[in-house]
Amino acid sequence: MTSKTSRELTWAGGTHVFNLGDRWVRRVLEYRGIRHPGDTPAMCAQRFEAGEYSDLDIDRVLELGLLGGGASEKDVENLLDQHVRGQPVADNATVAYAVLTALFVGDVAEGAA
Repeated sequence: MTSKTSRELTWAGGTHVFNLGDRWVRRVLEYRGIRHPGDTPAMCAQRFEAGEYSDLDIDRVLELGLLGGGASEKDVENLLDQHVRGQPVADNATVAYAVLTALFVGDVAEGAA
């Protein structure tokens, strides 16, 4: 992985790299936020911690994380259409929260011995 904010996860039938710390993704977050301008990753993390996240939070975190990890827009849309949109939220919420926390604490697996 190329960044301390990257996280490699097994999800949706494969192993994927997610990175909300990617330079392009950070700019998107700065100007567009998670849900809307001004909606920071920290605010989104608080919603996950309180159990008050939405389908949009999950979709957007996974979308931006995959794009930041190097996936193509087409592949990201296909993954989201097949495994997120219209699907039960619990499993995807866990993955989205793991992607989001990597932005703040890095890939915890890297520090594990």
